[in-house]
Amino acid sequence: MALFFLALLAVVGPVNALRPRTSSLLSVSGSAWNTLNSSINGHLHNGEPLLAPCYTRYNGHLQRPDVVECAVLQRNRTNGPFVSDHFGGYQNVNWAACQATGESCAFGLANPDLITPVTKRCDQGSVSPKFVDARSVEDVQKTVLFAQANNLRLVIKNTGHDYTGRSSAPDSLGLWTHHIQPAIQLQQNFIPKGCSKPVGDVITFGAGQQFAGIYKFAHEHNYRVVGGSSSTVGAAGGWITGGGHSLLSNELGLGVDNVQELKAVLPNGTYITANRCQNQDIFFALRGGGGGTFGVITEMSTLAHPEKPMVSISVFSFSPNSAKDFISIIVANADKWASEGWGGYIQPGVLGNGVSSFFMATSLLNQSAAEISMKPVTDFAHRQGTLAIANITATNTYYEIMDTLIGSGAAESLGSGGATAMSSRIIPRKYFQGTANQEKLSSILQDILTATQQDSGLIPAMDPLFICVTAPTTYSQHLPESEQPNGPGASSVTPAWRTGLWHAIHLRGFSPATSRDPDAVREIFQAAHDTMNPLREFTPDGGAYQNEADAFETDPVGAFWGDENYARLLKIKREVDPSNLFSVHNGVGWDSDDERFRCYPDVTV
Repeated sequence: MALFFLALLAVVGPVNALRPRTSSLLSVSGSAWNTLNSSINGHLHNGEPLLAPCYTRYNGHLQRPDVVECAVLQRNRTNGPFVSDHFGGYQNVNWAACQATGESCAFGLANPDLITPVTKRCDQGSVSPKFVDARSVEDVQKTVLFAQANNLRLVIKNTGHDYTGRSSAPDSLGLWTHHIQPAIQLQQNFIPKGCSKPVGDVITFGAGQQFAGIYKFAHEHNYRVVGGSSSTVGAAGGWITGGGHSLLSNELGLGVDNVQELKAVLPNGTYITANRCQNQDIFFALRGGGGGTFGVITEMSTLAHPEKPMVSISVFSFSPNSAKDFISIIVANADKWASEGWGGYIQPGVLGNGVSSFFMATSLLNQSAAEISMKPVTDFAHRQGTLAIANITATNTYYEIMDTLIGSGAAESLGSGGATAMSSRIIPRKYFQGTANQEKLSSILQDILTATQQDSGLIPAMDPLFICVTAPTTYSQHLPESEQPNGPGASSVTPAWRTGLWHAIHLRGFSPATSRDPDAVREIFQAAHDTMNPLREFTPDGGAYQNEADAFETDPVGAFWGDENYARLLKIKREVDPSNLFSVHNGVGWDSDDERFRCYPDVTV
């Protein structure tokens, strides 16, 4: 009865919210800030937007631009690793702005942009005015306790690889975990703390490690790890707390299925170790409950799987008017491919016409079987003649697969824009079965693909529809009993992941300069939200991956967690964070009236 009541509260609305933080950074005395800074070895800094040194006017004051630094910033402002190395840098630069008011420090698309920093002003936007560059667990603990004592809004930021604005907020104290990077370790026959038996080999790393470094380390030791397809994602940050999908998820599960132990600082400053044997509630909450909500992860240990041969297929086609046929082909074959272990990424369409890219891989088939499996795709490519290229390649390691996708990560590009509105849906398997379902799904996806063609003010849509074939389909059919709901290893991700085949994303890229126009931003986010509604309606038992979700998801409880998981999460949240120190937009226990969310555009859901 208690669980049912909590679930009911979650669905009803405002009563599930915990109280917001109310104190401004300006309420803290200079001596208090100095005391904090001394206690953390001088790691307290003023936070500023990435491009602030380029402007003649910053936060209403005249300043002399730093010409040398500005040249470096301009040259690298679309370089993912460079941006992630700066506290004020965000992969999607609109989340550094106050999109509800137009206060921003963004440039236009031109690079270098010599006009904007002279004709426009740079405003703080949603970048935290002060932040702690945490280098240790103690830094994190002292920052958390300081924010608690002063009733401040606290924001946790790792790499800035964020699509929903959870790592920025106006008038907040930032906690930057990017430099918590002890040496990566391989621990064979790892026994989690409090457990009696080894769980296998694991790789252990700090919060600041990104996938580029983790993959390299794993490869050097002849292992592979379940991880994302961007080199700048922080594995122990939002990726794992949101669930963590991967090209390997079909075979090996989500990130939350692979992680064996997490070390984290709770809102009361306590440093805990959570796994399947101890602190199981926290382990449940940190594995799918959402980033910036339950604790600050400082260390993660995840399964290291021995390398094994894989087969990959890549298709690149730019044939006009072929996207409709291609979507029909991939929808009709999706269920079969899932049973054969295929995982990967599909981008149907360039400017709404043709197929841009198709990349899939599996370790469950040899090359001959893979060629038979993928014949519908290669036949399609051959019909395009010289306009298409299709290759099926056998590789020895997962590292080679990821190198094909993201390379070394040394200069991963954020594209020409770097501002994005997004919506997404996890599509359950049953909607790929039967002619009627396939035709309906294909039609909806085609509409999503072409939705931006008539829009003005957007960057030309190179990927309005992006399909992640990253559901743990094969793995979930043999989900260990301990990982089932209410088991000691259960995670809090949406049940839709266990029945899904695809995670489909709709993106609307726009110029960062547009973030200065609140009406335009609101319209873009509204359109991104509305475009996904037909797929939401067609898949009522589907869900959404919160790390790549609509910031204004219609039903966040149902889409991100499901009522039963949310009820347990809310109970845990009330126990470990009654003062709501950790709070994010659409997160567990969030309060929409909290001033930290005032910069979100006003979208109707």
